[in-house]
Amino acid sequence: MKFTGFTVVVCAFMLTQAVFAQTDQPISIPAGTTFPQIHYHPAPDPNSVEPPLSGSSIPSWNYSVVSPIDKKTYTGTIIGTNPANKPGGVTVVPMVIVPVRLVFQYSSTSSFIFDPTVADPGCLGTGNTGVSLLQASPLFDYVTYSAKGVNVGTSQYIDLFQRANFWNDVSASGGANYHTLLGAALLPVQTVTVASANTGTPKGTVYSESVFCGKNTGNVNQAGKLGVMNISFWDPTAQSLITKLGLNPNTFVFFLFYNTVMSTSPVNACCTTGYHSFKGAQTYGVGDFQGDPNWLVAVSDTSALSHELGEWVNNPIGVNATPAWGHIGQVSGCQANYEVGDPLSGKPLLAVKMPNGFTYHVQELAFFDWYYRISPSKGVNAWYSVAGTFTADAGAVCK
Repeated sequence: MKFTGFTVVVCAFMLTQAVFAQTDQPISIPAGTTFPQIHYHPAPDPNSVEPPLSGSSIPSWNYSVVSPIDKKTYTGTIIGTNPANKPGGVTVVPMVIVPVRLVFQYSSTSSFIFDPTVADPGCLGTGNTGVSLLQASPLFDYVTYSAKGVNVGTSQYIDLFQRANFWNDVSASGGANYHTLLGAALLPVQTVTVASANTGTPKGTVYSESVFCGKNTGNVNQAGKLGVMNISFWDPTAQSLITKLGLNPNTFVFFLFYNTVMSTSPVNACCTTGYHSFKGAQTYGVGDFQGDPNWLVAVSDTSALSHELGEWVNNPIGVNATPAWGHIGQVSGCQANYEVGDPLSGKPLLAVKMPNGFTYHVQELAFFDWYYRISPSKGVNAWYSVAGTFTADAGAVCK
């Protein structure tokens, strides 16, 4: 499928903050209400006894760069191989996708279920599920990307981003075959029960909206419903599932939700659409396949997943430091790490129509040189982001 540039799609809804309440039934939300998008970045695990990735065979490379903005040296780790090494080679990153069936249990007879393996024809089209669409998406299938006339390549979206990110190295002699591919295996769906919202310590709730794309009338992927689960409940559950499934640090584990987001403490801090984290040498992530774009600002189908996968590849444990930047994207203050999705969160999404006829949406991601204030940029067309939204670096050190 020809991937000639990016088509910009704008989600035109106003932000309002949702508030949790304790109830036996879903909370009704007025038509047109949407929630802010948040990508959660947990602090490094203080119980880790060894540097993450040191006990893993996932290929990675280390960098060291002096930023002109503050003359300091910054080091970090990126998944794959160094694009400056020649000849460039193909890295296939071992990954497993774990679909999660979330049962929001309100009583012994009442529940709402969100399942990425069950069809939602109103939002996804006949015969499609979140899992089947993810497998055929530009995150795992191949597309061709031309950046203002420059053929970046034919590959998966995250690999195309990496190639564009380090274009001067990739386009140089011996670098054309540089790729960082996600080789994902699909595991059986896992069922997790989320305690009802009317318990003393609610773990989740369900929102109801009158404007929606879905048609399902049963309690599975019901039209107009959005699950919201407390992240403090989910994260230890994710770690338990990794153990239960016998997974190990040699594989990146990604949990897939459908029409379900997370809340941070306090419970009404909604909505986290995904995150990536680690425990010991094990890295893992989670993301929502959002079937109904009416719910969230600039979130649709695979956009949150593209954010998290891009960030994990470029900052697998979240500690790759940069000069402080901020007041942009989802960052209202200052941030000082190499998280390639955050400065462009909430911005117009990039649309990609795939051979299955479904139009996917991915988030634009920012280049390495944007964070470290390298000029000119080594990225494609001397840009500072994959679709050229950023034409200059992050600027002065954020204060």
